[in-house]
Amino acid sequence: MSKWSWRGAAWYAMAVCAGAVLLPFAVPLTATVYAIVWVYTWTHDPRARGGLVQVLPLHPRRVFRCIRALWAGMLDGLGGPTLAIIVSYVAAKLTRSTRAQDTAVRDIKYGPQAKHRLDLFVPLGHDGHVPVVVILPGYRWSKTKRARMYRPMAQTLCGDGMFVVLPRVGGAGASVEDIMGDFHLAVQWVFDNAAQFGGDPRRVHLLGYGAGAHLCAMYSLVVPLKTWYAQADRVAPNAQLLSTRRADQRLRAWLKRIRRVQRPVAGLILVSGVFDIASQRAYEAERCIENLSATCTAFGVLPDADEAWSPAAIVRCLRRRSAFIPAELFAASALLIHGKRDSTFVLQQSQRLFRELCEIDVPDVNMKIYANLRRVDPAIALLAPASALAQSLLEDIRSSVAPPGADRAVYGNSITDGDASPDPPVGSPPQRNGHGDGLAHGAGLPTPAPDSSSPPSESNGLENAGDLKKQVRVSARDYFSQRRTKSMIAAS
Repeated sequence: MSKWSWRGAAWYAMAVCAGAVLLPFAVPLTATVYAIVWVYTWTHDPRARGGLVQVLPLHPRRVFRCIRALWAGMLDGLGGPTLAIIVSYVAAKLTRSTRAQDTAVRDIKYGPQAKHRLDLFVPLGHDGHVPVVVILPGYRWSKTKRARMYRPMAQTLCGDGMFVVLPRVGGAGASVEDIMGDFHLAVQWVFDNAAQFGGDPRRVHLLGYGAGAHLCAMYSLVVPLKTWYAQADRVAPNAQLLSTRRADQRLRAWLKRIRRVQRPVAGLILVSGVFDIASQRAYEAERCIENLSATCTAFGVLPDADEAWSPAAIVRCLRRRSAFIPAELFAASALLIHGKRDSTFVLQQSQRLFRELCEIDVPDVNMKIYANLRRVDPAIALLAPASALAQSLLEDIRSSVAPPGADRAVYGNSITDGDASPDPPVGSPPQRNGHGDGLAHGAGLPTPAPDSSSPPSESNGLENAGDLKKQVRVSARDYFSQRRTKSMIAAS
């Protein structure tokens, strides 16, 4: 044998030996993976009630993709600064000698049913005309009743000088229409009573996280949708807005349940939301969890009416089927926050809604991307108000609820996985900023050609600079007016 044939035989022998050593571990590991996927399928797949054996995944590729998606979802929930914040919060609770001040008025009735209760967090020392933030709890559509988990977050926001309303909506087995009906009653209660408890009814903002962000965006479209249908039905009865008749009928049926709407809300704060159900289903199908996800549980197995519950698709249809839509019908401001590495509700979901809101020229639309974070959970981040991530979120919320004409600039530097860099190191090159009329970080809109008289933009370079800490805020007004204002892109 030649030298090379002996080398090949040696490699082959090593591979056989490695396989023989790993084989005893591979068999139980594979069995464990299959067992986890099958148990999750049994507990989360709605088709399992009809016959479990028919829905169990058997192909190794499908099982591998499913377990990888479940692992990524667990990292989304526990990754980044989440565990550190929870540990610090528990330690502070155990070592605190005095109990933190609680300014909440609990169990206020806002609707006809016994479950219609809300907590009102009152800021101390307010002088009236204070902004009101209504939080829609729940990362999943089936978890909107767990408002207790959001009380520390609500108390932190209240301590920042704003009224916070935390309603209990939905319940066991509640549909999306039922949840939206309860949320509508809570928001209308805020409009009716804001002036009495010192809030400003003209500055009511909705804050949602995950599925809560989706429902807040849907609620903000009630006024423009009712206006469009009322005008279109005068021209042609049963006018169709959406692409399919079934989706349009489902949207009309939901709007009929919303009988009294006083005015549009002042603003939206949408964190890690999903705004296009059809694209979310396609993404979940690629990961082989299309029948195991919260989307399937909330909207059913058949995707025939997904468009009726997709805020980005609805805004796109309103824009294409209307000659003119007054911007006053929509929320005056919108702030979208998303983690770039989120694998449950991906960044493209917020980018789609951002593009559509920019196209209809909503006065104040901003988007912030945390480059090195997975899931941005405000309920967890605000457990530790002194942390860098919490300070960044609080500054964003303050600027979003600020009255029109106030300075909405965001101060501070970028946040990556809960770490902040207050000042650049000594001797580092000066920071440069891109233009506000371009979208850094792949937000999806075209970037105008740079002006020779203005400083160069770093939008294209930031995408591939993994070691840079980035914070992005983009103004839709600056984008459409093509003004050369500075976009807040901090690199340290």
